Amino acid sequence: MEQTQENRLVELEDVENEMLAYEYKLKRAQESLSKARENHEQTLKELKAAEREHKLGANTDTERALHKAKHAYAMAERGVDSRNRRVEIIESTFGELESRLKASQASVEAGKSRLSAQQARVDKLVKAMLVQAENEKEASRKAAAAPAAPKPSLAALEQPTMPELQAPEAQASSAEATEPEVQEVSQAVQREVDPELVDYVRGERERLQKLLGELDEGDSGKQTFRNLSLRPSGDESIEFEFLGENQYRLIAPVSAGRQTYKINSWKFRRTIPSDDDGERYVFIFDARRLSRPRLVMYPEYVLKQLD
Repeated sequence: MEQTQENRLVELEDVENEMLAYEYKLKRAQESLSKARENHEQTLKELKAAEREHKLGANTDTERALHKAKHAYAMAERGVDSRNRRVEIIESTFGELESRLKASQASVEAGKSRLSAQQARVDKLVKAMLVQAENEKEASRKAAAAPAAPKPSLAALEQPTMPELQAPEAQASSAEATEPEVQEVSQAVQREVDPELVDYVRGERERLQKLLGELDEGDSGKQTFRNLSLRPSGDESIEFEFLGENQYRLIAPVSAGRQTYKINSWKFRRTIPSDDDGERYVFIFDARRLSRPRLVMYPEYVLKQLD
């Protein structure tokens, strides 16, 4: 559950950064549209003036000026149309990002509530275990303080009898009887995988498969880095494998706690749950936008849940 919440926070941060970038793009696009409209108005005035001049006294000069004014006006009109479409596209994308931001914020808040509830259950369980341990300690203390049993009389001292040995067949059946119990215990301690983490991994896998599936046969797409490595906190560097279209992948064990992963000059901070200490994680580096690259990471054992 901790890893799922970490993924939610990373996704929220990605959306916030993307919104900042599109907010800047929208501002620049609106400024460009405003200038294009001013230019359109100016070329329209010049076109009308050229038309008047040509009507008053048509000659090669006025005809040339009129042709030039018409061309300038047509270009200005195209400029307004293209910039207007760009503003509409950016506004549409910005609206989608706002929806994603609200969904991510709601998901993070829901995750916080679930983590708080989980912590409350853990605290309650720990408290119950402490009470049980204290009761057992008190029972042991009372048993130790109880009066000693009287010494046996001479008449009671008889030759001890040998305990009856269990037949080999019975021992074997007893051992066989314990096997299901061992299996039940083993099944009980199997790792419980958060369904939201499974959904997150499935979504990232589908995104990657769709991206690579759009490439033509034999085409690997853009590859910005010929050599790319990841360096965990205090560990040696590990080389990425190029998948295609600026997607890079590696699998490596992780350490629990707050970790910093360095890829070239980029640093990504992640929190690894204590239960995942030593587990193998899948790292996907998305370098399509070098201004805001993404590092996707998840436990390798989650992939078994997708089969």
